[in-house]
Formats: sequence, C-alpha cells, structure tokens
Amino acid sequence: MAGAGGADRAVSWVHTSDLPNSWEWHGSGELLLSNGTGLPAGPAGQAAFVTRLSGTGASGLALGMGMTGPPVTAELIQRCDELDLPFLTVPFNVPFTAVVRAVASANEQDESRQLSMVARLYELLRQNIGASAGMLDRLGSELGVNLTLVDPETGLSLQDISEPSEFATELVAGFALHGRALPGMLVLRYADAAAGVPAAVAVSVPAERPIALVVVPTRGEMPSTVLLQHAAAGAALEVAQHSAKRERRRREGAELFAQLLDRGLPEAVAERELGGFGLSVAEAIIVALRLPAGDREPLAASTIHTPHLTLLRPPHLLLLMPDVGLSDAIASAPIGRSAPIVTVGRIPEAVGEAVWVLVAEETGGGVSTRFGDNLSMSPRTPSEARRITESILGEILRHDARTGSDLVATLEAFLDCDRSWQRAAEQLGVHKQTLGYRLRKIETLTGQGFVTTADLAQWWLALRAHRMLAAS
Repeated sequence: MAGAGGADRAVSWVHTSDLPNSWEWHGSGELLLSNGTGLPAGPAGQAAFVTRLSGTGASGLALGMGMTGPPVTAELIQRCDELDLPFLTVPFNVPFTAVVRAVASANEQDESRQLSMVARLYELLRQNIGASAGMLDRLGSELGVNLTLVDPETGLSLQDISEPSEFATELVAGFALHGRALPGMLVLRYADAAAGVPAAVAVSVPAERPIALVVVPTRGEMPSTVLLQHAAAGAALEVAQHSAKRERRRREGAELFAQLLDRGLPEAVAERELGGFGLSVAEAIIVALRLPAGDREPLAASTIHTPHLTLLRPPHLLLLMPDVGLSDAIASAPIGRSAPIVTVGRIPEAVGEAVWVLVAEETGGGVSTRFGDNLSMSPRTPSEARRITESILGEILRHDARTGSDLVATLEAFLDCDRSWQRAAEQLGVHKQTLGYRLRKIETLTGQGFVTTADLAQWWLALRAHRMLAAS
C-alpha cells in the first residue's frame, strides 16, 4: 500500500500488538502485525505512529482488514512513503498465525544461528562469573555492540559515574515520561538524527532498582530483541557485582566516619584514609538529614555521584562530602550543612553544626541550610540556645518540673494564637479564667508581661530556642 522503497528490508520476526504505543516493545527488523484498534483516528496521530515505529528499525506495518480500527488516512500513506516503511494489508481470511509461521519457517536457519548465539552468551557468562571487570565488553564483542549500564534517573554510567552517557538526556526524559520505568525497548537517537534506524536502545536490566542497558551497534545492525533480553539478563550479574562492591565500600566508609566522629584516628592516618575515598577534609562539609520513621535506607547510592561517606546515627543520616551541589533527591528534603571542616579534629563539631542547622530548618525559623549563614534570629549554637532558654524560661521550667504544671505549653499556645484569649483557651482545652490565672503566674515568676514589643520578642526567641533544643 505504501513504502515500496523499503520492500527489500529483511523480516527477522513478527510482532503482533494493538497497543497505541507498540513501538516501545518493538525490535529492529521486526514486522508489526496489528488489527488497527490501537491506531490513532486522526491523520496527525497516524503519521506520528508510523514515524515512531520506523524509528525502531521496523521492517514494516501490516494491518488486518475488516477489523474495528479507524480508517487509514492519506497522511499515514504519505508518511510511510517518505520513510520507506512498507505498509501492508492482511486480508480478513488470512490468520495472523499464517504470517508468523511463514516468517518463522523462512528464518529457520537464522533462528538456529540465534539459538547458537544465546548458548554462546551464557557460556561466556558462566566463564566470567566472579570476574572483576570486562564482562560487558566481552558480551558486546560477541553481539557486535557497545554495552553500557546507565542509571536512567541521572543518565550517569555505573562504570564511570563522572561521565554522563551520550544518550543521557533522552534516556532520563524517556524514563520520566514512563512514570520512572523503562519500556520493553526505549529507542535512543542522537539529537540531530532523522527518523530511521535507532542509534541505540535502552533495555531494562532485572535488578533491585531501575538500571538501563544501553546498546549501541558497532556493525551497523541492532541484535534481535531476544538477544538483547538475554544480554540484559547477563548484565544483571554485572549489576549485582557492582552493588556488592558499592555496599562493601559503603560499610567501610561508615566505619571510617564513625572512627573520625569518635576521634579514634591520628590526623595523618585519617587524612590518608579519606584520600582513599577521594575526599579531602580541607574541602569537605557535613550534611545532616532526618530519617523518616522506619526508613533505614533513605538514599540509593546512585543519588549522590560524588565521593562521600555516610553514617546512620538515628534519627539522622550524616554525610561527609565535598562542598558541592546536592542531588535533587537530597536537596528536596530538609537538610543542614556545616561550615567547612578544614581539619580532621573538627569533624565532631561540624556534625553538631549540620544537625543544628537542620533543626533550625525543621522548626521553621531558618532561612539558610548552611551553618554560619543568617539563621533569622535563631540561636546559632546549642550552648547559646541553652543560655537563652535558662535566662528567660528557667523559672517557668523549674516550676513546671516541681509542680507538674504546664506553663511553658500555655505560653506557647498564647503566643501561637497571637495572644487571642479565646483561641488559646480552646487550643489548651481550658476556661479563659484558667488561662488568665496561668498567664499571671508566668508574669509573677519572670517579671515579664505580654504587652511590650521587647517582652514579646524575648518570649518568641526563648520558645524558639527551647523547641530547637528539644528537637535536637
């Protein structure tokens, strides 16, 4: 019907689908058989459909006649001619299985070769189990492709996290478009490439977290989808070895971090050990995050592509890392950052700084996530917060401890309700006369009232210091 310029395309297999996005499971050299029910009704949609299909390297499109799909438009015919994508029709009396059997029979010799290739792949995997490196290179050489394991969330290669994949932008966009999942075959192209044979494809690797195997042909032809799925299964071994190595490295880093925090290493030894993790204490900071309840693994290792150490000290996760930009996964949560560490001996102090800034962020008064920057009238250190709390709230706290009263909570509710007697009494669940008695008791104990700006400012600062101490 159209696309006669591609009539010499080889048909390696037949793919049957009525999905509106069939191309996401389509391999190079495959003929798509469809009843047309997934074909868009409009001309623009139909032209886009065959364009996306052609981009997978498909052999052609064959539509079954007499079905319930929308009528074929002139735009689809024209686009198939432009792409040299053969468009065929299958008569109503010809079952799709007849076409599938015909192709399978014609390709029997190729199928035999493919089975032989699969056997060679698994023999190669068997020989390389436990090998420290090079498995993907050997698999790729056998298939005539370059194979790279890539984090689809960041576009960074697992083998070399300092360098993004050349298809990083398209891979990350495609991963996000599919709800942070990989389809059967994600076609990747160079930015300026025209529609046609894909420059690469990304195949999902069976692993605990999303990992893409990016396949770039080196002999001009993309392997079949069957071989690519087997290659992805083999790549899972490489991912498992990489994960084991990363977990071992994480544990070693946590042990080192704990020793540094407990001042258990001489400075020269500590600096040498940090150097082994690619870290310089002169350029490092501490970052603190609060762990959600029950969350023991808040960060995948792939979320930080910089040298770092992590230490779990519930309720906080501490990171020792260079003073660089943080990933979205971290920066979206409340964080606290210390001043530069500078020397090994300052690490415990820097941890305290990071946690204190995190508390300031969480209690709502901080305007910066870095220690030493403006914290908007917040106490700058725990010792300063203790001094403020004692000088202003000390008598009230001692009275509460001695008598079992709750004057601090009364003061907090009264100020939070902007000194509204009615709302404060309702919040505390007491009568307004009881509230009045408590406020007069506070004035008697402290000599401060609730009228002047100076008194109100002191109450606010003291309560904030008290909250931050409780939170930390």
